[in-house]
Amino acid sequence: MTCTIGVDIGTTSTIGIILNTKNNKVIYKTSRPTKLISKKTGWAEEDPSQWEKNTISILKEIGRYAQIKKISIKSLGVTGMLPALIILDKKFKPLRFSIQQSDSRTEKEIKKIFPTDFKKQEFTKITKCGVNQQLIAPKLLWIATNEPKNFKKIHIVMGSYDYINFILTGIFSIEHNWALESGLMDFRKKKFTNYLLKLGRMKKEWMPPINHSEKIIGKIKKQIIQKTKLPKDISVIAGCADHIVSAFMAGVVKPGDVLLKFGGAGDIMISSKKPFKDTRLFNDFHIIPGLYMPNGCMATSGSMLNWFIDLVQLDTKKIISHKLLDKKITKRKSLKTTCTILPYFLGEKTPIHDVHAKGTIIGLTLNHSIEDLWIAFLESVCFAFYHHIDVIRENNIVVKNFFASDGGSKSQVWMQIMSNLLQKPLKIIVGHHGSSHGAAFLAAKAVNLYSDYSQAQKFNSHYLLVKPQKKYKDYYKNKYSIYREIYLSLNNLYPKFNKIDL
Repeated sequence: MTCTIGVDIGTTSTIGIILNTKNNKVIYKTSRPTKLISKKTGWAEEDPSQWEKNTISILKEIGRYAQIKKISIKSLGVTGMLPALIILDKKFKPLRFSIQQSDSRTEKEIKKIFPTDFKKQEFTKITKCGVNQQLIAPKLLWIATNEPKNFKKIHIVMGSYDYINFILTGIFSIEHNWALESGLMDFRKKKFTNYLLKLGRMKKEWMPPINHSEKIIGKIKKQIIQKTKLPKDISVIAGCADHIVSAFMAGVVKPGDVLLKFGGAGDIMISSKKPFKDTRLFNDFHIIPGLYMPNGCMATSGSMLNWFIDLVQLDTKKIISHKLLDKKITKRKSLKTTCTILPYFLGEKTPIHDVHAKGTIIGLTLNHSIEDLWIAFLESVCFAFYHHIDVIRENNIVVKNFFASDGGSKSQVWMQIMSNLLQKPLKIIVGHHGSSHGAAFLAAKAVNLYSDYSQAQKFNSHYLLVKPQKKYKDYYKNKYSIYREIYLSLNNLYPKFNKIDL
């Protein structure tokens, strides 16, 4: 039995799988929890040593399984969120917790680096990146200002899965999508340049070489083999961005294919022949060479629904759940309601890039019920996705196929609302293992266990199709217009809430 390993360094857990390349099935899956650390409002950090411990523990478990089942493991791929920031000292130890991509502490640093629109435009022209909270230079500048002792000790800068690759192989490498989204790479030259590095007071020698996702960077070290009891001679690839490889595995392969991920946050990815020029969305390289994957990320989706349920649960002895509320609204005559919600409960990333934005419930009357609010919450996420689609279409990209994945896609009523808003069929992916599966596939392709990218679609043989209901066309057209107007009317007020003295 010939297999590969996929490891996902996720926000809430580290996941490991074994992929059998003969029958194209995931034959083993295990995970370990991770903790998101937020010491101050807007901060998002994680402990790299926890990722390391989790990965070694997972590989030990996989090693035992491989011995019992007599599995031959040829390669390993690591995936994770980006662009998380890890800084190492001369002994190659993390100097501090990672600063995650969702961290929003660098507002002052961004204004200092990009004081004028000209500076922003110049930066975007070179990097194909917009000016946003994810950029690495403002984070390094924040460390230089607030943690000068740590800054002086920096020897290596890298991302989450790059760090785990180093732990496994002893080799420093940066995957090309981390390099792209970091804002430190000249897009045309495909390398880190002094001009961009100086924005964060960085040195060129801090930066490892940039590699394509499936490039083999080395073998798992003897020390790790001894610890985990894994087979010898396992090749390790440069790795991949979790959202990009997840979309690839979901079937977003042809230009115009779109994936909507209904997770704790909301992600949208589209396959494109060209890099995206509009800075309201992020740019990434597609897994397939020659294609690109413009994408967006909404700060809240499922996490906002969980907050609402927890809030309602406090006022009743009855058990409230997503399924119960879904069931209640399906008993109504229609899915319409007149109240509307802006889902900016953690500020918002794309496409408005506004850390001051606030969750807003508007249009309430005494006639509204909990069912009305639940419909409005579900709609709000769909409207936020549609805002991204508006941006995509404004850039003359033709949207052809819509896919949906992750936990929220299991809600039939939520998917019906999304399809009704799109007025397009929506394919719900069944049995999608996500980014760890994609990392294992790329690792297999790197050692010629797969010969073509199209073979990834063998894993997506089953979709549930949701068709739009035409009777909702005018309702959503009008309501979406109101949704967009609300933010434009209130965005100047949101920063004032931060000044309220509690």
